[in-house]
Amino acid sequence: MKLILRFGVVITFCFLWVAGVQAKPTEVTNVRIGVHAEKTRLVLEADGVFPYRVFLLANPYRVVIDLPNISWRAPFQRLEKPKGAIANYRFGLFRPGNSRVVIDVTGPVEIARHAVLAGDKKKPSRFFIDLKPIDAKTFEKSKDKVFARNWNAAKTPIEKPRVVAKEPPRRDSRKLIMIDPGHGGVDPGAIGLRGTFEKRVTLSTAKTVKHALEASGRYIVKLTRYRDMYVPLRDRFAKAEQAGADLFISLHADSIRKRRIRGASVYTLSEKASDSEAEALAAKENKSDIIAGVDLTEQSDTVASVLISLRQRHTMDQSAHFARFMVESLGKEVRLLRNTHRFAGFAVLKSPDIPSVLVELGYLSNREDEKLLQTKAFRKRVSKAILRAIDKYFARLKRLSKS
Repeated sequence: MKLILRFGVVITFCFLWVAGVQAKPTEVTNVRIGVHAEKTRLVLEADGVFPYRVFLLANPYRVVIDLPNISWRAPFQRLEKPKGAIANYRFGLFRPGNSRVVIDVTGPVEIARHAVLAGDKKKPSRFFIDLKPIDAKTFEKSKDKVFARNWNAAKTPIEKPRVVAKEPPRRDSRKLIMIDPGHGGVDPGAIGLRGTFEKRVTLSTAKTVKHALEASGRYIVKLTRYRDMYVPLRDRFAKAEQAGADLFISLHADSIRKRRIRGASVYTLSEKASDSEAEALAAKENKSDIIAGVDLTEQSDTVASVLISLRQRHTMDQSAHFARFMVESLGKEVRLLRNTHRFAGFAVLKSPDIPSVLVELGYLSNREDEKLLQTKAFRKRVSKAILRAIDKYFARLKRLSKS
């Protein structure tokens, strides 16, 4: 009997070990770009073959490669100038079980050839795609084509807008704060001088803020993302509305050409920008879905438009009050940008009912800020400031309700 039990344990262990090995995601170990007379080739080297789907997008011109859950071990390469038809590329988790590569191209292209080649002892497995420049008219005729190998199209259709259902009413009387770590997954956000990704700075800071707010015992806290994954702009404020949030705080860390500029700033929604810098920042942040390779042509203009409804006016006033508390509180903990409270047409702040602010933690284009943004001490100071600002905001609302 004992022998049978031992045999069963061994069989179970072997089964679990094999399952674990099979579950290990394929690793991409290198990326190569080759420029030829009539084509540009992008090659992904990997430790195994994988299914894929490729399609084209316009406005701006992009090539999107959908993959299963891939582990990206290739060294990061930021193209300072285009290589052939490729202006730049990026990779990340698009949604659970689905990774994505987005290639920015210099103009309209066609997929001349694509394939996955199995590796051997001397060479790794390779996926390659050949891009051939074409004219805009030819592109329009072929842009709806999908190129795939062993891809289950029914299981992973090209994404369409999703309807987010509202959660049942909360029994807990505490205020709910939604923290939004900007960017994520295939959208890295700004990239610092030393290669720091904005998406990682915002996520680590959001988790520290969440811990600080929950430790106070006064708030329920949720994040729009808990890992390095892309979340569409519309889904970010939709998650806050679904949860019945009382405040929405979006965290970012920008990068600009003027490397000497540093410091935190706070933004709120407005049809008209407070200044050209705020307008440029909003335009950049509103391109998150484009960067992630999402087709926006059939989507409603809820995100794209910056027109403000009458219903939003009251919410905007509350956002402005909260922003003032945030500026005051941050100023006691961290360095601030001049004219700290600014406003522009940020799509992520468009919830009609939830007071919302966007906090730029600093500038990754500044060496001192880039170094500071990665420290635990900085994250703790920011968390302390945000908690104090939230406390003051709700204390004000309580006073007004009694007057």
